[in-house]
Amino acid sequence: MTKFILYIATSIDGFIARIDGSIDWLPLAEVDGEDYGYAEFYNSIDAVVMGSRTYEQVLRFGDWAYPGKLTYVFTNRHLSTTRSDILFIRGGIEEVILDVKQRGFKRVWLVGGGNVISSFMNRGLVDEYIITIIPIILGSGISLFQSVSELKLNFVGSKSYLSGAVELRYQKNETEI
Repeated sequence: MTKFILYIATSIDGFIARIDGSIDWLPLAEVDGEDYGYAEFYNSIDAVVMGSRTYEQVLRFGDWAYPGKLTYVFTNRHLSTTRSDILFIRGGIEEVILDVKQRGFKRVWLVGGGNVISSFMNRGLVDEYIITIIPIILGSGISLFQSVSELKLNFVGSKSYLSGAVELRYQKNETEI
């Protein structure tokens, strides 16, 4: 069975990016020597899902950030790439669900953005929530949770970092389905 995992960082006030989509406020792993569990998490996933604006943000980082992982990009635009590990999805979530099952993927990372995450949440498809709170208040920006229904989760654990960041882990509450 495929599990969809939300692994993301937010500001204290719940924003995943500035209004313009910028994520310049996120700590750089190279600066403080802490990867916030990223390498272990990345090695545990089979594929990546994101929206087109998140995809375009990732392209600005330089080298492709998700080597060795098939990446599904939701878009209504005619985007293209020469990479064979990126699939542009012009249909709905069902297209991705079918494809990941056919490929036998067990763990799929929901990278962002907020609309994609909310679509998966509203269908009850997010199994794990790994949310790292960064000690900054942005005041405004792109909210992590956009038009989602009330959802009770089961607390799994937390971890704090010297930088002041706190990772919170939750699982889907199976009684809520």
